[in-house]
Amino acid sequence: MGKPRMIILIRHAQSEGNKNRDIHQMIPDHRVKLTPDGWQQAEEAGRRLRDLLNPDDTLQFFTSPYRRTRETTEGILRTLTSDQPSPTPFPRHTIKVWEEPRLREQDFGNFQPCSGEMERMWQERADYGHFFYRIPNGESAADAYDRVSGFNESLWRSFGEQDFPS
Repeated sequence: MGKPRMIILIRHAQSEGNKNRDIHQMIPDHRVKLTPDGWQQAEEAGRRLRDLLNPDDTLQFFTSPYRRTRETTEGILRTLTSDQPSPTPFPRHTIKVWEEPRLREQDFGNFQPCSGEMERMWQERADYGHFFYRIPNGESAADAYDRVSGFNESLWRSFGEQDFPS
């Protein structure tokens, strides 16, 4: 197959954490779900993808294991593979979906502290250096960069596979 014709990056749709940052004090980041608006955004992304892709494209999704990204993928697939308003060229059984932990967001620790403590930590990060500051019980931007770079290297190697999607 060679290099794919197109790689599309989609960030998760609106999550409860986007609406209320304090939720991270009570709910682990990986369990934060989409809002009703987020589900609509995900489904709209599926409709837009349908218009963007060629009918003979083969598809593969990589998604973070976080709930909001898996829900975004579900919403996209719901409309991308729907026969409404017209038959889809992308039947669900032909689309590969891989959960890829290296694609998760930067880890900001287990439960995030109250906003006052977070503000202090952000200031400390600014003073130390944004890229190299390691969040307590989390990771630095450099850590996240290394993790995602490893995924990119794996992805690049897989382009040579005979059945790699277009």
